[in-house]
Amino acid sequence: MIDKKQLKAQGLALGRSLQRAYKIALLYSAEHPAAERPLQQTYASLNPLLKETTRFTLGFLNQRVLLNNILTSDNSLAPMEVEFSKRGIAAVCFSAGITFKEFRRGLGLLSTKPEAIEQNGGIKALLNRNPIEGMQVLPAGRKGGPDEDTVLEMDAQSYLMAQAILPPQPGTGVSGLGLEMLLQSAGMEKPSGFAGSTGEIYDLATKAIQAAWADPERNPGETVLALARLLEEVKPDSLISLLPVGKQNELRGRSPQEVASDLAEDMAVEWSVQRLSAAPAGAAVEEEVIRVLTRAMQTTRMAQRFLLKLSQFFEAANLSAEVTDRIRNELMWFSLSPEEKHAHLMSLQRFSSQEFRYLVQYTEEMRNEGNFGEVTEVAGHYFSLLEAASPDTRIKELTRAPELLRALSSLQTLEFLHTVAARLGRELLEPKQMDWQCHPYVANCLTGAVQVMALYEDFEAVRQIGMDLERSLATDRAQHAECCGKALENLLTPASIERLIELYLQKRDDPGWLRTVTSLLKWAGAQGAEAAFQRIEEEPSAANRMRLIRLTGQLGSHSIEPTRKRLSDERWYVVRNACYVLGDLGDQELPQQLIGALCHPDARVQQAAVTSMIKSHAPGLGEMLAKALPSLQVHLQEVALDELIFRKDPATVAPLEQFIFEGSSDKTPILEKVVMVLGAIPAKNAVTALGRILPDGSKIHAVRKAVLLSLSRSPLPLA
Repeated sequence: MIDKKQLKAQGLALGRSLQRAYKIALLYSAEHPAAERPLQQTYASLNPLLKETTRFTLGFLNQRVLLNNILTSDNSLAPMEVEFSKRGIAAVCFSAGITFKEFRRGLGLLSTKPEAIEQNGGIKALLNRNPIEGMQVLPAGRKGGPDEDTVLEMDAQSYLMAQAILPPQPGTGVSGLGLEMLLQSAGMEKPSGFAGSTGEIYDLATKAIQAAWADPERNPGETVLALARLLEEVKPDSLISLLPVGKQNELRGRSPQEVASDLAEDMAVEWSVQRLSAAPAGAAVEEEVIRVLTRAMQTTRMAQRFLLKLSQFFEAANLSAEVTDRIRNELMWFSLSPEEKHAHLMSLQRFSSQEFRYLVQYTEEMRNEGNFGEVTEVAGHYFSLLEAASPDTRIKELTRAPELLRALSSLQTLEFLHTVAARLGRELLEPKQMDWQCHPYVANCLTGAVQVMALYEDFEAVRQIGMDLERSLATDRAQHAECCGKALENLLTPASIERLIELYLQKRDDPGWLRTVTSLLKWAGAQGAEAAFQRIEEEPSAANRMRLIRLTGQLGSHSIEPTRKRLSDERWYVVRNACYVLGDLGDQELPQQLIGALCHPDARVQQAAVTSMIKSHAPGLGEMLAKALPSLQVHLQEVALDELIFRKDPATVAPLEQFIFEGSSDKTPILEKVVMVLGAIPAKNAVTALGRILPDGSKIHAVRKAVLLSLSRSPLPLA
């Protein structure tokens, strides 16, 4: 992984680039053309960094710059710190896979005027109402700290939370903030009639802590930090005095952070015992209790102390030995060292549900620490066991394998993922009847591998997997529709499709890349076409729009419905683009679909519709062009008539004759050209129509003369 010096150098360079783009967004807007290039340059710096780190945090704390878990000094970024401070922003956290479109949206929200942010309830509330995929905002924290570089011993989000609520600065006299933060972190409200006595505070704190442990959506670490802040405000001894004497002696004299951690553990254990005692025995209840206890152990990081407490409480609660042993065995895993966990996983010849969960947890832990050798070794061991497993066992393992692949997500594990995908791809194409029941699960597992690869823009490997799925589908489309067919459609997430289109515009001169993009978007079906159209509608560059229109026109039949849908759009340019795309797609119902576009009030839409009609070989096209003549602009009438002369379609006779008799044009050249079209059609109904026009004295002399000339040149006896 990237080392601290590289992270600092690249992070500061990115910060300066972001500051330039941010200034322009503040001055104009993130959508302004002037912001396009600085935003592109900043995104181009951010994207490689995210591939190395998966997540990157840039922010400010105590007049210092936060780069992931490094705090350093850099005065050049002070202007951006001031602007962030005005908006209550401590840091911005980006995740791998963020697209340029979402990056631009995010910067637009960050540059919202401070008054508007305040009216929306703060920056966090504003982002909650307008979520940005791949970007998170962390709230501002308190001031204070040394000047030298610091490597934090926790992730940036937890550190900022701790700085925001621990401990109050001397002389600030903040009263009740700890309790408010505690309730907020647990998602609770202060009860009516609350008087603020020590007993009431302790009861409320207990309920808040237990609520945070039980709710998977809550961050219990924030709640423990809030409890420590509360202890600072009310003095630990006042709450400790409510505890049994033995517990008072154990906690007295310890720091608020230590007391909060110890009390939170007790509350988690008490909640678990009450839950097991009150509810009937069952796997669901036990799983819930295990989840809470696991979260508590991971939060406080005091495994041995926690297990000792657990034993004492379980003995007092008279729970069955079977239940307590199962829970104790589950929690023992978290007390093992990384080396012991690795050895245990490598010794397994089959993974139970519990052991698979351990495998995923260990993989994530080692990946986050940068120990990729250990990660790929245990994951390789897991996948190697699949080869010799029975079909039933393989199905079970393949069903949950995508979860392990997601846990492997990192730039450094892509080579391992290629190996796994190649092995599964070969298996997908093997015609063994005994493996058919595993086949759908292999396809699903490949989809899981693809979505990790796409996160790091490894689209060529994605295409290779797609080709394997397509070859499998081609062997029997009916049989493989629900496995390989569905896997192809779901190969890429919407965010990956959006990023793919962004890269297509950047690599427009690379023909190999064009093949990759076209293949992947074709497999994505209507979803790919929809994403391409959305980009066309937003793209400011005319050259890029034309490239995207050509790309969309190559996506096949799946693009037809999304394109037709846009023919009824109120925006003229959307309808125009849809006309061009339908022409490229060769829609066989093109004449019927473009009726509205041919009659559109905007000449540019009519131009696109006529152009697409001329390119098409769909049946009924000539008749539809002839019927549209009264609605077309004069110059387009001439273009349409030139095409009708070439087509010589008898079906156009009736609408052409109607055009002349209804006086749909007062332009003699246009009427003369209509006569030329009728004269070029080698059919009796065309001669008959000319015969009706010739004696009509109300018609322009030049038109009747053209009719006479056409009749005289006709080879038909009727003429």
